[in-house]
Amino acid sequence: MQQQGGIRVRSALEGVSGIGAGGGDGRDARGAGGRGQAPGAAGDRRARGRREGREGVRRRRRPAGARRRAPAAAASEGAAPEAALDPNGRFATTYRPGGGHLAAFESAVARGIVPAGERELVSDVGARYAPAIDVPKGVTLALRTDLERAKVPPGGGPVHVRVALRSTAQAPAARPHLSVHLVLDVSGSMSGEPMARARDAAQALVDKLDANDDFSLVTFSSDAAVRIPDGPVGARRAAIKAAIAGITEGGGTNIGRGLELGYAQAAQPGIPDGAVKVVLLLSDGRANAGITSSERLSRLALDAFQAGVQTSTFGLGADYDGALMSGIASDGAGGYYYLRDPDQIAPALATELDKRLDPVATAVELRVRLKPDVKLLQVYGSRRLSDAEAARVRAIEVAADAQAARRDRIARDREDDAEGGMRFFIPAFSRDDGHALLLKLGLPAGAEARTVASIELKYKDRVTKKNVVDEAPLKVAYATGDADSAASVDPSVGRTIQGFAAGETLAEAARRIALGERARAVALLTEREGILRAAAGALGEPLFLKDADRLARLRSHAGAADGLGDPLVLAMLLETASRSHLR
Repeated sequence: MQQQGGIRVRSALEGVSGIGAGGGDGRDARGAGGRGQAPGAAGDRRARGRREGREGVRRRRRPAGARRRAPAAAASEGAAPEAALDPNGRFATTYRPGGGHLAAFESAVARGIVPAGERELVSDVGARYAPAIDVPKGVTLALRTDLERAKVPPGGGPVHVRVALRSTAQAPAARPHLSVHLVLDVSGSMSGEPMARARDAAQALVDKLDANDDFSLVTFSSDAAVRIPDGPVGARRAAIKAAIAGITEGGGTNIGRGLELGYAQAAQPGIPDGAVKVVLLLSDGRANAGITSSERLSRLALDAFQAGVQTSTFGLGADYDGALMSGIASDGAGGYYYLRDPDQIAPALATELDKRLDPVATAVELRVRLKPDVKLLQVYGSRRLSDAEAARVRAIEVAADAQAARRDRIARDREDDAEGGMRFFIPAFSRDDGHALLLKLGLPAGAEARTVASIELKYKDRVTKKNVVDEAPLKVAYATGDADSAASVDPSVGRTIQGFAAGETLAEAARRIALGERARAVALLTEREGILRAAAGALGEPLFLKDADRLARLRSHAGAADGLGDPLVLAMLLETASRSHLR
């Protein structure tokens, strides 16, 4: 594992502003990698956020004529110690294929609620903050850590650590046998162009399958029916396409019954043991017949994954249930796609078939174990999972372990659930892809170089067909003084800190808007805008100015009472912008 960069008490960017890059504005933000709040850790973060928020207000209310201290002095003299989080347990991951993070925003654009010109506010700005890692050679999944500074100040203090993953561009040696089961919404709302494009996309999907691959088609409206039973495409290809061409629409939206029949087709005895089984759910509406509970529908997907079937979802148009489709894909360990218009159906299905269904690594677990005297202060863009959520992730891990044994003949190694450390689980990692995590740790004072944590990467390597465990120590060196430490700044990590911190600010601002605390949301956006403008000058990063301008536009919307200032619309806009930074 390559280790570069360094750490320090406060970053150069924090010194510019006099406050922490992540301080007081987003520690209770909802993570992009999961649903709901974890009660314990989230409560601690909310309390710390409120405390730091009050301290920020006191700083802004400095009496007239009072002398302003230099930022560095303010940081060292007035900053309250940050409360530590429990460093043991499962945390949400932000690694997610597809464009799900933009789904709600694009739906609002499609309905005319948000002008299309506002897309700039939620574009994938996070890419500019990502670490530059070469495609690995000789390994399938490379791990790299970067520290904020090469040398820690002798007094220790908060540090930022970036952990990045990068996958090989090499595909697994043999294409797997695909068992594809399309579950298609044919309710009345699909009439016209959506249904025509869905038929075209389904036929194109069949054309991409090999003769030996399996295919079935289930359609659903108020009820559901198996239109094309499971079996090899082979000589049936023309008949399958003809049957697809004859599909008509009408009725309600019984997603649950459609999924049940799709999973039954995926369980047919004639499918080879090593096949990649996937259910592709496409709908433009909301469950209004049969099972309508989001929890129960997501549970169907989790049960199916435990039986070896992935579920990917495709939401079409302006009115589908984005939270439901996201939840089904999450528990089904699949991809989630928002399709703005019917023309996007075919490319999305092709992407899922070409990239996601043949990952280079599965059952990926990243674990960070801290030394006893090292504190966990923050996990950017993430949160600690609740006991129930952690149990669901554990079930997915066990299922992925069993699937790798059946499909790739990779020995099982996840029967026992080893405790300890921060754990981030990714069911499948695509080829030629990357992901990054950002942690904030609290280090003790010191003088000699030492190990402060161990980082373990474990995964099922589908290229070499074996289990891989890569473990390496995270080491830091201590400077002789603050000036020595300040000379070892890693600008790349500084950029990542600003990107992730802006994402957390946006998420917290969205939460404040939802709570009716508009003034606080405006204050948070104003503060972060100022930090980015100062950082642009201090680090010579002109793109920070562009992001600051985005925040200024969002702040102006937050100050309006109607239009994009509507609380529901604004909260959605802020949340989408947040996920674009943290993605």
